[in-house]
Amino acid sequence: MARNQFRIVVGSYEHNILCLSLDLTLETPVFTPIFHFQAHSLSVKCLDISKRYLVSGSNDEHIRIYDLQKRKELGTLLAHQGSITALKFSRGENNSSNKWLLSASDDNKIIIWRVKDWENFGTLKGHIARINDLAIHPSNRIAVSVSDDHSIRLWNLMTVKKAAVLKLRNYNQNGQFVRWLGTEGQHFAVGLMTKVLIYSTDDAKVHHELDLKRKTLMHMETVQLGDIEYLCIGLNDGNIEFYETKKLLAETELVSTLTPEFSLLGHTNRVKDFNFYKNEHGTYLVSIGSDGKVVVWNITSEKQEQLAVYDCGERLNCLALCDEAIEKYDTMRKRDSDKADLDDVQSEVESDTEEIKKAMFGKKQKRSKKQKKAKKISVELE
Repeated sequence: MARNQFRIVVGSYEHNILCLSLDLTLETPVFTPIFHFQAHSLSVKCLDISKRYLVSGSNDEHIRIYDLQKRKELGTLLAHQGSITALKFSRGENNSSNKWLLSASDDNKIIIWRVKDWENFGTLKGHIARINDLAIHPSNRIAVSVSDDHSIRLWNLMTVKKAAVLKLRNYNQNGQFVRWLGTEGQHFAVGLMTKVLIYSTDDAKVHHELDLKRKTLMHMETVQLGDIEYLCIGLNDGNIEFYETKKLLAETELVSTLTPEFSLLGHTNRVKDFNFYKNEHGTYLVSIGSDGKVVVWNITSEKQEQLAVYDCGERLNCLALCDEAIEKYDTMRKRDSDKADLDDVQSEVESDTEEIKKAMFGKKQKRSKKQKKAKKISVELE
């Protein structure tokens, strides 16, 4: 059996990025620091990893790109005029697709970057205040974002235009986090400061409201454990609570009386970020807190076990996870994009109304008769 090993990358208020290799093969887990360096001139706010690429965003307005396979910096993306608040790669099944990187900022904009050459593909404009978070639909056709402007916006990534705008009229809080629910993505969850709202894409209305009872929401993710999907909520008291998505969607009352299926307490104060890593050995939850600790859990829907704790000695802010095999050169194809020109030319596209479902589940456009005829002539000439 292969070694049970993966990597944890964290960003801190001290401007640093730290990478740890965690080996769970032995009875006593072993953390091995891989690299630790000052990545930005201000706090590291967000991280994401897809295949060989690590990206980091900071209050210094820079997005830095790293090749984890070669352990080198590739360059910097400079198109935002504000702190970087979210970075998300598009992903297919088994993390197979990283065609796009979406970045959000204090400058009220979302920029779409084409990963193969890091070109600025387009800008999503419409929010009038800081964008707090965004999420890409499982189809990679739609994104949803939340902002301090008291709105939720859905974007058609195929046309780089606005798909819908939802207003938080009945709430005096702004959206802080957003995540799609289920593999089909017919619902999404919006996390406010003390509430979580479940929206349905059928009518774009609040289907359900989960009251956190004066606790403050610090982070939100989803995870599939066996046949059950959970909405996972990190709180200011150090707990991470797990709610079964199916039960949330089945609630008939607008305001929920549900209690979490289980909760995990691994930090003495605020949970700053957490995520999940799956391999042949199991599903692992990795969380970081304001206490500077990295906490690792082995979790299933029946059992949860804390495996390891690492004290970084820094105020941790964000987290990303990846395979240990990331640096094995023969597992990755060479790409010419190492030499890509990191141009920051902006291509701004204004928003228009589009149909959400058509964008999410629509089929590819059929070729016109002229296109078919031209293709036929081309084949005959070859």
